[in-house]
Amino acid sequence: MKQLLSIFIFSILFAAFAVQNNTPAKLTQLVVTIPELNSSVLQKNLELEFKNLGGVKICETSLMTKTLMMNYDPRKVGQNEIENVFQKWECNPGKYTYQKLY
Repeated sequence: MKQLLSIFIFSILFAAFAVQNNTPAKLTQLVVTIPELNSSVLQKNLELEFKNLGGVKICETSLMTKTLMMNYDPRKVGQNEIENVFQKWECNPGKYTYQKLY
């Protein structure tokens, strides 16, 4: 009887952790204008830097519109980290636009 109870409790705990790990992350999309975005070198550097942050799923930039679009997990990437990347590459971002993705 004790073995059956132990197996039952173990099964419930395993199922709880399995369900928790399979819940999809709720991402946030950031679109920001970057007036300094005028070279392909800066474009590649920004994309690489953001993609190396844990939690960033997609990062794309456009030289034509001077914008950056990024989908990220806000539980893993904070506003300070985003601003630090811009400061590192001497960018002064303009308007930030956020949208929750479900």
